Amino acid sequence: MEPKQKPLKRHPELVPLSREHHFGLLFGWKIKQGLALEADSQIIREYVQYFWNNHLAAHFEKEENIIRELLPAADAQGNRVLVEHDFIRSLINCLALERDKPEYLLQTLHQFLNEHIRFEEREFFPYLESVATPSQFALIGKLIQQEEEPAEDDFQPAFWQR
Repeated sequence: MEPKQKPLKRHPELVPLSREHHFGLLFGWKIKQGLALEADSQIIREYVQYFWNNHLAAHFEKEENIIRELLPAADAQGNRVLVEHDFIRSLINCLALERDKPEYLLQTLHQFLNEHIRFEEREFFPYLESVATPSQFALIGKLIQQEEEPAEDDFQPAFWQR
């Protein structure tokens, strides 16, 4: 049995992004469940586009703004986040075009997004917390402009349920 990991304490300015990561993990889980239940892949693809347009694209933009504003262009951690965002965008774009048998792309998206979020939470955010100054954290707060209401995922049909 794997030991349970302690919850990570986040700088308050990064907490909204961590909350959004929770929704990203749930998004991936829904894809995984839909595939396991052999849901119509066209509906899952529509859900991917819905989630991208309503949640994930804006989340990526916030993180990328932080990287561009706070980290040097040659920063390895920041560059890894940017490269992984580009890969996820590519998967989503391929899914928008793929008509036949998109299951492999959906599975890849689920797995890679899960790994990416875990990297950001366990490595990138702690790194950012170690290098950012108090004034840079104030800038982070302005860049992500915390939303008052949590985002909702009200996609229908709920293909991930039986």
